[in-house]
Amino acid sequence: MTRATILLSAVLLLPVGWCGEERVAFPLPNPSDIGAEAFSVLLNRFLLQQGYAGWKQDLKPRSTGPYFLHDSGVIESKGIHGPSAVKVYYSPQVWEWMQSDRKGVIADGEMIVKVLFARRPDNPAEFSSEPTGFSIMVKDSRGSWDGWFYSDGGPLQKPTHEHAASFFDPNAGFALSCMNCHASADNRESTFSSVRNVFRDPIQHLTSVSAEGLKKGPLNPADIHNSSVHTRNNLRSRAEPVPSPHWDPPTSGVPQCLPLSVLDHVPQGPRPDGHRAFITSSNCTACHDAVQLYSALPNMALHEQKDGASELINLSPSSEWRHSLMGLSGRDPVFFAQLETERALHPELADEIDNKCLSCHAVMGQRQWQLDHGKDALFTHRIAQAEPGSAHAHYGALARDGISCVVCHQMSPEGLGEPRTYSGKFISEKKRQHVYGPYDKVATLPMENALGLTPREGKHLSDSKLCASCHTVVVPVLDVNRKYTADEFKKLSESAAAPHVFHEQTTYLEWKNSSFSTESKTPHPLQQSCQNCHMPRDYKGDPLAFRIANIEDNTFPIVDHRAKDSELFMQVRDRYSRHALHGINLFTLELFKQHPAVLGVPPRNYLFPSPQARSGFDIAIDSALKMAQEETATVKILSAQHDRGRLKAVVEVKNLTGHKFPTGVNFRRAFLHVQVRSGQRVLWNSGASDEWGVLGTFDEKTFKPLESEFFKNRAYQQHHETITREDQVQIYEQLTTDSNGDFTTSFLSAKNVVKDNRLLPIGWSGKGPDAELTQPRGIGGDLDYTAGAGSDCVTYDIPLNANVSEPLSISATLYYQALPPYYLQQRFIYKDLPATQRLAWLINNLSLKNSSVEGWKVKIGRDAVDVKDAPQRSR
Repeated sequence: MTRATILLSAVLLLPVGWCGEERVAFPLPNPSDIGAEAFSVLLNRFLLQQGYAGWKQDLKPRSTGPYFLHDSGVIESKGIHGPSAVKVYYSPQVWEWMQSDRKGVIADGEMIVKVLFARRPDNPAEFSSEPTGFSIMVKDSRGSWDGWFYSDGGPLQKPTHEHAASFFDPNAGFALSCMNCHASADNRESTFSSVRNVFRDPIQHLTSVSAEGLKKGPLNPADIHNSSVHTRNNLRSRAEPVPSPHWDPPTSGVPQCLPLSVLDHVPQGPRPDGHRAFITSSNCTACHDAVQLYSALPNMALHEQKDGASELINLSPSSEWRHSLMGLSGRDPVFFAQLETERALHPELADEIDNKCLSCHAVMGQRQWQLDHGKDALFTHRIAQAEPGSAHAHYGALARDGISCVVCHQMSPEGLGEPRTYSGKFISEKKRQHVYGPYDKVATLPMENALGLTPREGKHLSDSKLCASCHTVVVPVLDVNRKYTADEFKKLSESAAAPHVFHEQTTYLEWKNSSFSTESKTPHPLQQSCQNCHMPRDYKGDPLAFRIANIEDNTFPIVDHRAKDSELFMQVRDRYSRHALHGINLFTLELFKQHPAVLGVPPRNYLFPSPQARSGFDIAIDSALKMAQEETATVKILSAQHDRGRLKAVVEVKNLTGHKFPTGVNFRRAFLHVQVRSGQRVLWNSGASDEWGVLGTFDEKTFKPLESEFFKNRAYQQHHETITREDQVQIYEQLTTDSNGDFTTSFLSAKNVVKDNRLLPIGWSGKGPDAELTQPRGIGGDLDYTAGAGSDCVTYDIPLNANVSEPLSISATLYYQALPPYYLQQRFIYKDLPATQRLAWLINNLSLKNSSVEGWKVKIGRDAVDVKDAPQRSR
């Protein structure tokens, strides 16, 4: 039974005296005037009082699609409303509009009341006499572009945070998922209402009786109008927190939960010129999710066998983006803890720092704020965290929606790839009436009806220059012991070169100076754009071909007054690019997966509620792991020789990516764990780590962290060409110091680069574009590192006991850490601040065992050889 059915069944059984309250007169006040909650209460009373009973109505209940009756008595429905039938009531002016050949505009306040009836189990061709639910449309042209307020007729229901979280779409509001179907109507009023159903028999759908049908497809799928996901997740993933011994435990209990993403809804403004600068992804989900209706296998989804069971894999743009780090950027607990550090270091610039950093992570909120309040208005974390119902809720919803759909799809090609658009300064499409996509021939009518946006081809959507805007980031350098004015901060931010600014990330510039660059005039077999890797066209090697959206077209049951098939035709795309948008930051993905209630993002989209549907976070983690272990780097032991108590081995690490590895923010690192064994006995260990990923050495059973791990006495691991001791580890990383010479993970305090030996991409050249900004630091004379091969060779000269018995084996494993322990330790200095408390709680309540980051590290590649059988191997 659906949520709406349960709710309405309950209220329909209320005592008669309740319905005897003062009658609700039609028309009701507009929802945009009194709010969704107050309106829903009035609407519910109106329905209970049957205020619609005297309206013009359909002749009888009707099916919304074919159904099959099996020998077992089970009804398998293929209708839009599941096994229910519908009977529609039309308010007076709606009926006048229908009789006038559906010309003109329906007036505000008018209603279409769709009453749902269940099939009788003893005779499925007939229906129950009492309604089991409602689906209501109320005209209110000031509420959204399509001008309808949708409701299931019950009091407003919203998911709430208690001891557990339930995720579902609110049951009433503007621009809800109903647009998925209604935008395909042949009239701007977005309704299929037909006089046929009032005066004569409706469209007849196929019915049949078949035992064989029972073997095919899902039985009795939920009505699309009432589908919901109820995901319960205890806020504590462990009975008792097990904090790391390397930092103090959090000082508070369960942190404040972020607002649920299903409540962050900003619809398109009203016609004719209400195009908002930014709208939330919730406007796009209805059509661009793998909606589970009456089909056994929805468009944009795959069946996959796992552990003997069949799972549904949602590969829709909406679901994959929602569970990517781009979709999560406005809720990223690591980012907000970092932001608190930056503000704590320079409290005099707190608002300026907020505005600077949120211009990327919460770009829609920040830009909308400045459009509404002036280009110098500062967008602060307090506005970005505004709760639903508060004064700035509109901006908070936009901010939490992260790098959302219209951020990229309304990005103008103007200036892309140029320094003026770096650091998130891209230019948006000025008229806000178009959205760009990669295809030249598309159906435009549904999006124009629903959102007033016309999709058109934008070739720049497939160009790496699009990515340059947010993946070339320049920030001002601030001395840690100095106070600054707002004007000084602004001047530093507008500087172009060191020592006034620091390039916080240069991923695009690294790609540009590589054999992967499509901007090079010299052809190379490796050439490919950022999108080629991060928006793959396959799933686990299998090519994909889908329609890019789900709308009511000729794949749905036939209906009156649908637009022409030629206006709705959705071509199957064999160039279907997944919106996976993944890197290999599995650490943050695990925080969201294990703590969806705290961070407010459901594991599944609410339009895809099947228990067979796999969690979107699991799909994202699987995809990121595949990229990490198959497309990132390789490890090979080129030689290993044991002679007179010494083992000499050469290990090669090769970068497979089109940029540095690691790339992006400067605290990510990769390290080599090299181990020598005699049978099962470990003789030598470089790069060993504890369960929290801290590097150290083992003395019998005692683990001792390396001094370099937390920069004790400013110690750090230099770039090694030869390693002779267990406390030497080859770590590929960038290390920066502040104005005091201390190692820092503060972006705004990074003054000097002490070390940058991150693996260069294949083809990098010291004479290539922007080489001065991407050049390595602190590598000495390591010639093979800079040879342009994208690789590094490390020699291990290992002293062993001269009497050690054969056989000997050596292994080399490359691990990755997006959040190294020293980074977390520097965050938790400010553990009394709320966002940092949240991050500490999330991490200390994270279950690492059997997770993708077990041991707080991700394995990238490994090689192992028996020493006696290890001849010289080619590179």
